[in-house]
Amino acid sequence: MIGRLGGYIVRAYPPAFYVLFMLSWAVGLTALFVSVDSRVTAWRPGAELLVTSVTLVVDMLLLRALDDLRDRDYDLEHNPGRALPSGAVRVTDLLALVGAGAVVLLALNAWRGGALLVLVAHLGYAAVVILIDQLFGWPKGERLLLSLAVNLPIQPLLSLYVYAGFLREHDLTPSRQGIAAVAAVTLSGLCLEFGRKVTRHPGKGERTYVTTLGTPGTTVVAVSLAAAAALAVLAILRPWNPDSAVHGWGWIVVVPAVLPATAAYLFSRGRPRWPALPTLAYLPAAYCSFIAVGWLTKGAVL
Repeated sequence: MIGRLGGYIVRAYPPAFYVLFMLSWAVGLTALFVSVDSRVTAWRPGAELLVTSVTLVVDMLLLRALDDLRDRDYDLEHNPGRALPSGAVRVTDLLALVGAGAVVLLALNAWRGGALLVLVAHLGYAAVVILIDQLFGWPKGERLLLSLAVNLPIQPLLSLYVYAGFLREHDLTPSRQGIAAVAAVTLSGLCLEFGRKVTRHPGKGERTYVTTLGTPGTTVVAVSLAAAAALAVLAILRPWNPDSAVHGWGWIVVVPAVLPATAAYLFSRGRPRWPALPTLAYLPAAYCSFIAVGWLTKGAVL
């Protein structure tokens, strides 16, 4: 089993990408909370952020495994080369991984109060979604918009977990700016969700929003979400205000929106799909822009 799971991680969860991505999420989102909260004057990442970072790395692996379990019938027909349908890993292997990983995460966060509660809600919600899918086949995989609505809470709950860790580390209570920051990064995640499925000619049975919204509609939604995310972060940071702690530097958060705009432009020039590189780089770039703003304005020591 260990050998099969090791091979699964290499194929389905390549650490070179996912570990860096999840670290950027944990550190970058924390930096955004630091930047929008006037109660924090200096940022010194500590043990709380380390636990948050490790949790996000492991959590995303568990979500990847749950997603593969849910999609195994679809992948058997459309993606037979993936680890589960190809037989490189078994259903029991992934169930063991999810169970053991959840125990590790809960133990790692046992002392974290509010962060633990949010993590339990996040893991519990993800498990219930998968259970309902397996028992009742709801929602149907081809009903992507309904599936999106059902799955949507998973990402903001994970971001709220990061926020709870931030609040604990600085001994603070929640603020409207912090909750707004969670909403803003959720928009960024939705941009990636739509953008990575933009295609001109969907394959037979392919799950893409193009079948519902059309190619132009899906493109417009993805680009609009990136623009809305940037505007939402700007509205919280107010970099144009001389009294803002991020005056001037806060404009950096606009730069990552260039990536989905570039993907849309290249697609308009005849590409069959949105190009993968700018599409997948968008979220890590957004989190890195938050790190830059936090470091430049609150004296962060990374």
